[in-house]
Amino acid sequence: MMEQLKDTTANATTVGQMAELLENTPPGRYVPRLRKYAREKLDEGYSNAQLYTDLRHLYRDVSPRDDEELEDAIADVMDFLTGWCGPDARLY
Repeated sequence: MMEQLKDTTANATTVGQMAELLENTPPGRYVPRLRKYAREKLDEGYSNAQLYTDLRHLYRDVSPRDDEELEDAIADVMDFLTGWCGPDARLY
């Protein structure tokens, strides 16, 4: 997967949609809401590598807020995409 990420540019629309989604989400619901969004994008045929890149850019964008819970939620969903989680949590 990392090889695929070298030439991938973030999709500003998707990054914006995820940012807006999280702005309207209570902190305790970040992971399930973002996971659901990711699952829906993948089901629509959105590429795993592209979604990972978009999440990486979202993470970078929210980092200055110093909101550890939000950063952790984004990182968790990135882990779900790469398989760095339990088998039942994987998104690919």
